[in-house]
Amino acid sequence: MSTLHIRGNRRKLLTGAGAIGLGSLSVLALDACSADGGGMGGEDAAAQTPEVPDLHELDSAADIWDALLDGNQRWADGAPVHPHTDAEWRESLAEGQEPVAAVFSCVDSRVGPELVFDTGVGDLMVTRTAGNVFDPLVSESVSYGPAALEAPLLVVLGHQKCGAVTAAHDALLAAEEGTELEEHDYALPETVEALRPAYEAAKGESGDPVDAMIKANVLLTVQALKEHPNLAELVADGELTVVGGVYSLETGLVTEIS
Repeated sequence: MSTLHIRGNRRKLLTGAGAIGLGSLSVLALDACSADGGGMGGEDAAAQTPEVPDLHELDSAADIWDALLDGNQRWADGAPVHPHTDAEWRESLAEGQEPVAAVFSCVDSRVGPELVFDTGVGDLMVTRTAGNVFDPLVSESVSYGPAALEAPLLVVLGHQKCGAVTAAHDALLAAEEGTELEEHDYALPETVEALRPAYEAAKGESGDPVDAMIKANVLLTVQALKEHPNLAELVADGELTVVGGVYSLETGLVTEIS
């Protein structure tokens, strides 16, 4: 079976990096204006900063999930507050960690969960693989936050236009049709096979077949985690909630799926 490969667009990535750098300079310039009285006053700036609940003071998985979705809305609106990123908070974590949620997501550089949910250091325990591919070794990392650190929420986060899922879809479809795929620089044979169940589950779904496969992969992983030996009892006792979501690269929003 031919296996599709992935090649990134380096020029586009470098252009994006330059844009980010200019944005950072603009922020520094604004900060300097505020410091010398030429910009927005401290009280006015504080008044425009939204009240953000401390994730570590929330009791239930439902409240934490709602707070993460609120943070995602801030991210999508271009108004993140970047909580828990100051030196004092960082130093407070030196003795131990208490993440409020675990997130299993893709390695895609555009989908950093801490940014997507507008969280900070020590808030989330994140595991990432290409295409959210799930196997026994990965499962131990994913389950560590809920099982060992008692995080009550586990989020499986897929995303729009996932390169690994697209590669797997195209390779599996070509194998079915007996056609050959163009060879590229980076092979994903094991990832393709790991995503075969999602490919099969998405057959017959309406709409874009890759989008359907991304959603199927998330839902299959959610179910696998609920049944995992480290987590099944926690789920059955109501001590752990596992949810699935898909992130849109275009809007910046996470949509819960079930």
